[in-house]
Amino acid sequence: MSDANATQRMEVSGESDGESKFVARARDHELVMDDPEAMGGDDEGAMPVEYLLAAWTGCLNATVRAVAPDFDLDVEGVAVEVAGGFDPRKHLGRAEEPRAGYQGVEASVDVDFAGDVDDETLAEFTAAVEARCPVSDNLANETATDVTLRRE
Repeated sequence: MSDANATQRMEVSGESDGESKFVARARDHELVMDDPEAMGGDDEGAMPVEYLLAAWTGCLNATVRAVAPDFDLDVEGVAVEVAGGFDPRKHLGRAEEPRAGYQGVEASVDVDFAGDVDDETLAEFTAAVEARCPVSDNLANETATDVTLRRE
């Protein structure tokens, strides 16, 4: 792929399978989403906002491993924990504020390096991982969206 045309179009599609259950397809993979029973669902899958956090954990793992060779670091293992504050009231039509999405998200990434890593290298490595992680980028920066609703 040339640098002049490096953009890849990612596509995911799906259909509802009940009141709150939704089954999406990403390539040949199935992603089942549902609300917990307390929110009117059957709890047959993670909520979409949980998938967002799951995507961030996977992306941070992949980015740690992609960036490590640039710092001559050998990564033996990665564990990621992420969390965020989410208030569903706007989503459910019960309030105008706060915003519908996460109020903030944070990640804790534990990296098992093969050797010692000094504080300065760790700080530079952390900055590079955050800057190069596509999901971190989407969470930290505004991304243009365009939603079209059509009648079936």
